[in-house]
Amino acid sequence: MSVGPDHERWEDAAGTYVLGALPEAEKALYEEHLAVCPVCRAEADELAVAARALPVSAPAMKPPPALKARIMAEVEREAALLASAGEPRVARKERRRWRFALPMPAVALACAALLLGIVGGAVLFGGGSDARTIDFQGKGGVAELELNDNGATIVASNMAAPPSGKTYMVWLKRPGKAPEPTSALFTPRRDGSATASVTGDMNGVEAVLINQEPLGGSTTPTSPVLMSATLT
Repeated sequence: MSVGPDHERWEDAAGTYVLGALPEAEKALYEEHLAVCPVCRAEADELAVAARALPVSAPAMKPPPALKARIMAEVEREAALLASAGEPRVARKERRRWRFALPMPAVALACAALLLGIVGGAVLFGGGSDARTIDFQGKGGVAELELNDNGATIVASNMAAPPSGKTYMVWLKRPGKAPEPTSALFTPRRDGSATASVTGDMNGVEAVLINQEPLGGSTTPTSPVLMSATLT
């Protein structure tokens, strides 16, 4: 079966699409792709059948506004950990090929169950027993710092897009020392939400800072701090 133009860009979007999680602008572009790509259209149709079969007996509950960003943070955190481990791209392609050996509805149900488990755990328990959340102070949006055993995750909303040629960068501040650069660089999505994974040892860190730096980051801050989260 032939694929449509720009298939590489959209080949992993079917699950997000059928769950209604694609932003409106991307949804419109993906639907245009579906019209000319029989492979993606078949995958979306099969996942849609599975999505409609999900249990609907639980009472409806409005999710917290930051829930989408929290889920994306977990996805991006896992991606960052895989990237830091040096996983080659070919391995991802091999995993994608073998997943087609399973019935697509079963794959969709398994993914949906995992998603519901993440959401349920976040709503019912507010994260792991060792996790804590600290609000950022400052201007530029609303953000939280979620601390856990693996480092920290920044979950933000209503973030303004940085100027052209700039990105948001995360710094760690320890007592008596200059801010330390991290590899956490991020640009908000179209809806203003953003996530960034800060891996590594957080011991001794007194504050996590966010400012704007040139694309690729800097070794020392070149602009004022926009937002900060103080660890107490």
